[in-house]
Amino acid sequence: MNKKILIAGICITVGIALLAVPFFYHFRGKEKTDALLTEFEQTLEDVDNEETTEGGDGEQAASDEEKKALLEKSEVIGIIEIEAIDIRYPIVEGADKSDLSFAIGHIIETAGIGETGNCVLAGHNGSRNGTFFTKLNQLKVGDSVILTDKDGMEHEYEVSKTFIVEPYDNFIKDQTEKEELTLLTCAESGTKRFVCKCVSMKLEVKP
Repeated sequence: MNKKILIAGICITVGIALLAVPFFYHFRGKEKTDALLTEFEQTLEDVDNEETTEGGDGEQAASDEEKKALLEKSEVIGIIEIEAIDIRYPIVEGADKSDLSFAIGHIIETAGIGETGNCVLAGHNGSRNGTFFTKLNQLKVGDSVILTDKDGMEHEYEVSKTFIVEPYDNFIKDQTEKEELTLLTCAESGTKRFVCKCVSMKLEVKP
């Protein structure tokens, strides 16, 4: 009888431990993500403080150098917010496995945030470290996506279409003469890629 109780106790303990693992990874992921967001926001605040205390030309030059140094310290290059699927994540340069563990990754060979061209961002689907782009397929045409760059400038985009491609269909990274945003994640158990194309909401200034 005691042996049965012991075995049952071990099984219960193992079961609890297995259930706790996903919560541990999710907590650890959220902690790292929040730290990156806080670091980036603090950097922007420090830059703003530097700009408000600048003086003459000499001090302006010094301030510019300090601003550059502050921005280069941060591994985060921006923030992405999508209200429709309730996510807010830091954006880092690069889309390797390590880059995507706690953030959304900017594919290096594509346009930067707010630049002319096609800015491509990749995120995990179903990661144990967080939601990331798991709900990307729930976006609808007309939904808003907001990116904040290292200057604290917000760039708003509107979802124009969504579709699925093969994993090596690199045309989704093609550059354009307009400011565009492409969001990318895995689909169909990693055998495909889900793509969300977005257009800039900047007003065109007519001469």
